[in-house]
Amino acid sequence: MSDVLAVQGKVYPVTLTDVTLCAKLKNGEIVKGESVIPEVCYEKKERIDYIYLEPCDAKPLDEAIAAIEDADCIIIGPGSLYTSIMPNLVIKEVAEAVKKSKAIKVYISNIMTQLGETEGYKLSDHLNAIEKHCGGKFINFIIANNGKIPEEHFKNIKKMGKKL
Repeated sequence: MSDVLAVQGKVYPVTLTDVTLCAKLKNGEIVKGESVIPEVCYEKKERIDYIYLEPCDAKPLDEAIAAIEDADCIIIGPGSLYTSIMPNLVIKEVAEAVKKSKAIKVYISNIMTQLGETEGYKLSDHLNAIEKHCGGKFINFIIANNGKIPEEHFKNIKKMGKKL
């Protein structure tokens, strides 16, 4: 992964356990599958209440925990809030290691909302979701775009919405 992403240092998976991402929606419905979750939410106009993994006892990779403990800065994001960022943080030992770490914790918000996941979300909604899933406040800094998004990007997003 380090070679593919041209990252200096190490990139570790959070777990080696074969897991399925699940979402409990605000209406109580359970949806399973990373790509299915935003599709169902978009189609039903339903919000995610919380995310979890099956099996729920997935163990974190020791090297990932050690890297968190040794970090000077922990960057969370950018990425899809519920289907990219949260799956890493819902493993209890990972969330605890991040919260305990003396490293600076930075949340990088996506440039725009994601269909089926964060439509209508404010930045505070992102933080509230992270805190809800991790059991408390721990983000020190936030990087967020406050500029205008070019119209060309909206055309692409509208096309994506039709595919969902």
